[in-house]
Amino acid sequence: MLPPLELSFEEQSGIPDPSLLVVAIKGGRLRRSVIFKSSGPGLRKSGDVLLCLGLIPAMELGCDLVIDMPIDTSLFENAQRIQAMLCDWYPGYRPVNIHAERATAQYPPSRGSGVFFSAGVDSSYSLVDARSRLDGLVTLIGADVALSNSREAGHLKAVARNVGAAYGLETIIIETDIRTVFDRMIGWVEYHGAVLGAVRHMLADRFENQLIASSADESSWTRRWGSHPALDPLFGTDGARIEHHGLVHRLAKIQRILSEPMLMNNLRVCDYQHDNCGICEDCTFMVQALDTLGGLDRAPTFPTGASAGGRIKVTGEGSKSDLLHLEAAATATGRSRRLVDEIDRAMRWYETKKKINAVLRLPELKRRFKRLKRRYRYWRAAHRG
Repeated sequence: MLPPLELSFEEQSGIPDPSLLVVAIKGGRLRRSVIFKSSGPGLRKSGDVLLCLGLIPAMELGCDLVIDMPIDTSLFENAQRIQAMLCDWYPGYRPVNIHAERATAQYPPSRGSGVFFSAGVDSSYSLVDARSRLDGLVTLIGADVALSNSREAGHLKAVARNVGAAYGLETIIIETDIRTVFDRMIGWVEYHGAVLGAVRHMLADRFENQLIASSADESSWTRRWGSHPALDPLFGTDGARIEHHGLVHRLAKIQRILSEPMLMNNLRVCDYQHDNCGICEDCTFMVQALDTLGGLDRAPTFPTGASAGGRIKVTGEGSKSDLLHLEAAATATGRSRRLVDEIDRAMRWYETKKKINAVLRLPELKRRFKRLKRRYRYWRAAHRG
């Protein structure tokens, strides 16, 4: 029997800093803490923040969740729907008990709308597409860019501030070390949408509505992903909404931002190095898309004369949809028969892997093994500290 996962806020000594939140995580003898630091507005303490941070890890571990602050009634009800959805997605999941009081959250009047911004294609598209109704952008440091990586973190902060200033938006930087603690409890793919939901509630006194950019088009509905068009809004409340924005294929998004020099001059695609490498899966798609659209000369964050050195890969249904649109565009323009052949090859291999996985269930077996390791880590930490 695993002890419950308990989340609360640590009290600050001395003069409290309203821009700092410290979340305490307990489980038996386990004691950890996570920080969130805002560059601007104060951060709101609420049970809604803690619910977003704790629910999916508790389900992964298979233990009760204890929250020491009231949860908004609408979010508490949504949590049951979230659990039902995740149990349907992941065999082996079971609903967990949530121990917390309920209340109706009160918010200040005349709040605005924000968008999470990472300088990638998806968030850049959402920023420009929803610009007329936005008041601020929020950039999270400590998600895909570690706080300890001062060069990457500094670069992303500068990009966010430059883009915010260019579009007349308030720029809010949130720094966190959350992955140093929760990566041992839950995979980031499954967890990142809930973390964005928690940050959204920290900023509930500033924003009434918060946009999370979709990472794919309508194919998103069929994907098991931490940020999902049906899942994201459930982490919001009646007075602090979350909008999953931009169910548009990536080629159309790239076409839309090509006419936005500020976004293109700061476009961040690569997950592997400071500058876009041009050979990883994301960079390869981007270079091929830009070449097909005739926009390579408008992408200064890629090396001059860049050509896709990596191989086209289909990594999921969203990727498949994006590549089908790229193939159609390449065929229509006649720019690259080789690209069309490469996409066809990748599609055939993807469909073959799907059939193999359907029979052997390798992804699910791998996921179950990871879950067992996480539960063992939690049990050991809970009993040994």
